[in-house]
Amino acid sequence: KELRKLLNLEEWILEQLTRLYDCQEEEIPELEIDVDELLDMESDDTRAARVKELLVDCYKPTEAFISGLLDKIRGMQKLSTPQKK
Repeated sequence: KELRKLLNLEEWILEQLTRLYDCQEEEIPELEIDVDELLDMESDDTRAARVKELLVDCYKPTEAFISGLLDKIRGMQKLSTPQKK
């Protein structure tokens, strides 16, 4: 189930990047948005800063993409955190 969520998130990222860069999937600049790396980061601010660095060449506004990505990452963190009884 977690793997499916991860794949869905990666597909969503690709879809959003094609919109942001206004191009086909094959033409997206070589970006490595590493979901695992983002999940391991301490805070949303750190994550947002990292994603902004990666999208530095994007001429369209990236705020909506970044906030959507952070929401999805928070949702995945809840899944991967063991539930306390």
